[in-house]
Amino acid sequence: MVEGLYGRIARSLHRLDDPPRGPGWNHVDVADLLTAGRPIEAAVLVALIERDDAVTVLLTQRSDHLARHAGQISFPGGRIEADDAGPSAAALRETREEVGIGPEWIEPLGYLDPLDTITQFRIVPVVARLRPGFEVRPDHNEVAEVFEVPLSVFLDESRARLREIEFRGRLRTVHEFEVEGRRVWGATAAMLINLRQRMEVLG
Repeated sequence: MVEGLYGRIARSLHRLDDPPRGPGWNHVDVADLLTAGRPIEAAVLVALIERDDAVTVLLTQRSDHLARHAGQISFPGGRIEADDAGPSAAALRETREEVGIGPEWIEPLGYLDPLDTITQFRIVPVVARLRPGFEVRPDHNEVAEVFEVPLSVFLDESRARLREIEFRGRLRTVHEFEVEGRRVWGATAAMLINLRQRMEVLG
């Protein structure tokens, strides 16, 4: 069952040797909030873990003192540096730095569609298998908590909600999930919905 799920996921992704180009799949929704010039290129790791014949997703809660997205639920990740060999390398490096999991535990599978954020980032999500047995050692300057949520929660369309918020003069629609008292919303929720939608069409 788990191998079949991983197969569906892998078939739905952009290939590792061909990272997605162009603006984020949500570009039209946020275009009026983006500044002129090139966005900041970033990558995150959507790490999937096999647990008792099920698959979970690794998530972090950002520390409360951070200047951006303090306290929010996110994936390990950050900006792509000049010496990173592409989005996958950046996501692996950031995962080691933020939660202490080295690349020897991680098998990248492919890419989701890029996502544009109102903080001027273009994020490329790297989907990967995370081998059980790893040890989490979070950098508490950036990460308050590391936890797992069953992937099935995010693949269930009925669990996703749309919420309207007012931002810069008009109503905006954001995605969100309520998971065990935690709110998974914004860019993180949007990337998980992108995974579900790509699996429905391509997996």
